[in-house]
Amino acid sequence: MTVSWQHSMRHSLAHPAAALGALLLCAACPASDDSGTGDPCTQARCDSICRGGGLPGGTCIGSTCSCLGGGGDADADADADGGIDAGDGCDERARWIYVVSAENQLIRFYPDELRLEPIGTLDCRPSGTGATPFSMSVDRSATAWVLYGPGVFGGNAGELFRVSTADARCESTTFERNQEGLEVFGMGFSSDEAGGDRETLFIGGGPQLSIGTGTATLATIDMASLRVGTIGALPGWPELTGTGAGELWGFFPDTDPPTVSRIDKGSGTVSDTYDLPIDTTSTEAWAFAFWGGDFWIFLKTLADPSTNVWKLETDDRSVANVYPDTGWRIVGAGVSTCAPIILI
Repeated sequence: MTVSWQHSMRHSLAHPAAALGALLLCAACPASDDSGTGDPCTQARCDSICRGGGLPGGTCIGSTCSCLGGGGDADADADADGGIDAGDGCDERARWIYVVSAENQLIRFYPDELRLEPIGTLDCRPSGTGATPFSMSVDRSATAWVLYGPGVFGGNAGELFRVSTADARCESTTFERNQEGLEVFGMGFSSDEAGGDRETLFIGGGPQLSIGTGTATLATIDMASLRVGTIGALPGWPELTGTGAGELWGFFPDTDPPTVSRIDKGSGTVSDTYDLPIDTTSTEAWAFAFWGGDFWIFLKTLADPSTNVWKLETDDRSVANVYPDTGWRIVGAGVSTCAPIILI
């Protein structure tokens, strides 16, 4: 999400996989931390531990065990490139975080390596002259949905495009802009139930001119009809991320202090809040994603040369700038419900 306002923006959480956490600490199944250190990961052991925690299965990412959030079954066979078997119904590309920049670059982010991999330049054709991406989400088929803001000389804010995460190819959609007054919005897919393979696209926003000035509206987009249905008010203007555990979270840079909070998908009320020790004064662009049990915040203020990546660790509530000065102005991030919900 990107915006150009000058006034001050400011922003505690229960672990999204807390129930599984106790199991993972048992003596019978010693676990490494999410840095990937510790005992070597084996596919069979990882899959067994994750299934024992009520999740569909797991896979090894290097020496780290990753429990899946998507539906279906992950068996003991991994793909040749070390990826997760497609038996759970997820595309391999749907395992990672994707970000989009104001420079129209689509980029894959590997959180376990802190590595950004450019995919290509979006060839979307928004109607507004000089229009740039505003926000993004990614579905279980690894398709990115990119929302554009208004152009330099105006134009239609809120045009939605379908983008391939393989090569950044862009397709227009029949999405009708400004439905229910949501001209621009952040967005995130969330599983309809923990471990399920059905998901819903949640959006949070409102008029372009109201960004950062108060409450926004929580809504959904029906992916068959591309119609918007409103739910309720949000206490700020968040960027959203969902999980394969059926949760919805928001990063609110405009509250005091800035926060990450769990959002009730039926009402828009927030709970399980993390207060963040991040200066969001004069925020210019921000994005947000969940991966591997932690939250990843992409933030650029007017004082920053480019976007910084912050990691919020849910186990100890620590916050760190793990990737300063990425070289891009990142305005959107998307992660599918196929992404790992905890790393062992």
